Amino acid sequence: MSMTPQIYSLTKAMLQQGIDKALTDYKIAALTHKENTDQPLYDYISNSNQIVFAYQPTVLSPKKFLFPQEETLTTYTNDGKVTATINAFPQVLFGITPCDLNGIKLMDEAFAEGYGDPNYLAKREQTIIIGKECDKVCDQDAFCYKVKANHIATGFDVMLYPNEANNNFLIKVATDKGLAFINKYFATSKGDEKLLQDFLARKEKNFSEKSFTKLDQFPELFERHRHHPIWEQEGSRCLSCGSCIMVCPTCYCFDVVDNTELNLKKGTRTRKWDACMLSAFAVVAGGENFRHAATGRLHHRINRKFNFLMRKHGQSVCVGCGRCVRACLAQISPKTIAAAITNDEAV
Repeated sequence: MSMTPQIYSLTKAMLQQGIDKALTDYKIAALTHKENTDQPLYDYISNSNQIVFAYQPTVLSPKKFLFPQEETLTTYTNDGKVTATINAFPQVLFGITPCDLNGIKLMDEAFAEGYGDPNYLAKREQTIIIGKECDKVCDQDAFCYKVKANHIATGFDVMLYPNEANNNFLIKVATDKGLAFINKYFATSKGDEKLLQDFLARKEKNFSEKSFTKLDQFPELFERHRHHPIWEQEGSRCLSCGSCIMVCPTCYCFDVVDNTELNLKKGTRTRKWDACMLSAFAVVAGGENFRHAATGRLHHRINRKFNFLMRKHGQSVCVGCGRCVRACLAQISPKTIAAAITNDEAV
């Protein structure tokens, strides 16, 4: 439940002490390093010293803790007994940046639609999200500011505002669940509203590049330019590897597979991430492929982000994190396509 935001302050040492206390009751996922690797990733930690506090782009987003790459939905037996499987437990997603918070917000809306997805919603209900504001662009491939995803007003329980000069953090508590968590595990003092405004002013200055000038008109413009030359230009270079989809924080397509044991007495129904950029994604019974060309698949993918799903969610469904750009072997970028379609030269 949302509430009137409250501002607190604490040191980095106190923050770590609170995290270590919370580890007795929660699994906590944060930005960290695996042994012998320089690439940061979001993973469960065993102590606060494993946390990387300065954000570095990751290959996968934190959506994997709510919508795993693979999960069992049901188990069944040959006598007709079907048992739902939901692997949900108390967890904290720590240090999530605004672009990924926007991604989780979109996932929340998608999986709550209709009757709702019980697996996702059960995980979400038991998850506390602690965001971490950023005051500058994190990477040359990131373009969150172009799609207004460098700001987030909802979808988190607690937001951290780091002050690197003195290793302090301001904390904005946004929900009752977040307030109960902070009160239980952290020793805080009253926060200074002026310091928060100083942080936001610094962020505004550092994010000097503005959003796409016609962002609010994207659905109409993309609908109008179905045959723009950029589609063939970029689609002809696509290798159909699906890497862009697998790293995207707002893609939620999946395939469902039944695996029956050799004795035919029991089995499992499993879902796995799927990718609309793979050549076989749109194949139906009889072998017909409704998007047999890479250009058509690219058009479908980008239109989901900037056209029909944007109409549905009221915001860009690309959050500009840059993961797909980094993963693409052909260096295809949604930013380049959007700029061409909308005649926006400020790429």
